[in-house]
Amino acid sequence: MTADRRLYRLVQLNAGVLLLALPTALLPFAWMDAVHRDWLGLGALPDVPLTAYTARSLSLVYAMHGVVVLGVTLNWERYRSAVPLLAKLHIAFGLAMVANDLVAGLPWWWVAAEGPGVIAYAVVVLAAARRAEREPRDSES
Repeated sequence: MTADRRLYRLVQLNAGVLLLALPTALLPFAWMDAVHRDWLGLGALPDVPLTAYTARSLSLVYAMHGVVVLGVTLNWERYRSAVPLLAKLHIAFGLAMVANDLVAGLPWWWVAAEGPGVIAYAVVVLAAARRAEREPRDSES
């Protein structure tokens, strides 16, 4: 597998993970509360309009971003050059999420997983993009 093909697969994976947010926008509020309270141990989810709106909107924004990233893979030759910019944006987003998580008072395990996970994946994508630039392109993508 060429470096360009590995990069293509990494970007596809990113799109797939982001698109997993779409069905969560449709979850009943009681399910969101159960995840928040029982699975994450963060207490009851406030049952107010802004909480439901924010949770659903965030899921939709993640899914929308997933569609954009998927669009890059659907026309790889044309949009491949955007991948390093997307990776750098993900690094900035990951750093912002660490700060946001700390200010919000989220548990250490959340802070350690969310932002740093996004940053680590983006660094891998950025490294793969740089490596792919150094070798001939795969025309089969």
